[in-house]
Amino acid sequence: MSNKDFSKIKSNSEPGVDIAVLQSSTNESDQQHLPGERTTEPLRAKDIMKDGVHTVKRTTPIYQAISTLVGRRLSSVPVVDDNMGLVGIVSEKDVLELLYDKDFKGGTVEDFMAGEVVSFDAEDTLADICDCFVNNHFRNVAILNEDKLASVISRLDIIDANKDKFQRHNLSENASQRDVFNARDVMSYGLFTAKRQTPLYEAVEILLKRHVTGLPVVDDYMSLEGIITEKDILKVLYKPEATAEKVGDLMTAELTTFDCNDSLFDICDCLINNSFRRVMILAHGKLTGIISRTDIIEFILKHKTDIDKQKPMD
Repeated sequence: MSNKDFSKIKSNSEPGVDIAVLQSSTNESDQQHLPGERTTEPLRAKDIMKDGVHTVKRTTPIYQAISTLVGRRLSSVPVVDDNMGLVGIVSEKDVLELLYDKDFKGGTVEDFMAGEVVSFDAEDTLADICDCFVNNHFRNVAILNEDKLASVISRLDIIDANKDKFQRHNLSENASQRDVFNARDVMSYGLFTAKRQTPLYEAVEILLKRHVTGLPVVDDYMSLEGIITEKDILKVLYKPEATAEKVGDLMTAELTTFDCNDSLFDICDCLINNSFRRVMILAHGKLTGIISRTDIIEFILKHKTDIDKQKPMD
């Protein structure tokens, strides 16, 4: 087991923070390996870091930061100073709450950013970062090198670096405007799905190639049975005793869903008040679409005036 308890971060981090500042050191003797796996140096953040981090500064207009989030399909954007020191974060959840507020008039990033964020050093192990992801709701962590922002690592980056572990387990497996906006106006169609018997490696490949955070699990009739997410997969990456091979072994069965005729405002409230990023949309009990925070942010930006008129009084 890791010698650090990342479960404490959850109670100390802000609900809207998606890049969570944690400086950690790693005890290499604590690293775990799958049965039969040759003991080697553990993978570290520096081994999978990517260049070209999208950032903003305190003085950046908040709408410019929103544009970066939406245009780049990011869940959060780090706030840095002139020396690339990490000073805060702006997340999609924070933005969604801002845009949903009728009194929001804009401003600079400094007015709305979260100042406390969790970061790792480039020398920290992926096992520790994975442990942090499993015990918290955020999807990305900032990576520092000599106290300067060097990169960002996501849940999918961790999964990508470890996807061969699942290959080993599976070698034997071959709006139009109207009175009320509802889910149908916003939801995305053409979903990627999995079934209970889908090999985990195939599900991981879809997550990585399609850049999605989870796959709905359905039966032959498109009835929703659960979801397999990045976080579900991270839970078994560094556990040698894990025997999961199929999506059904790891999927989350309890889900929050909405009907395609449900109010957009109810869905927005749900995504503001919970840590998950998207909800499944049903029609006649069958999976028909999905709505993410980013989907709603884009819709609000296009229809802000009409939405303010329709929004129910508090």
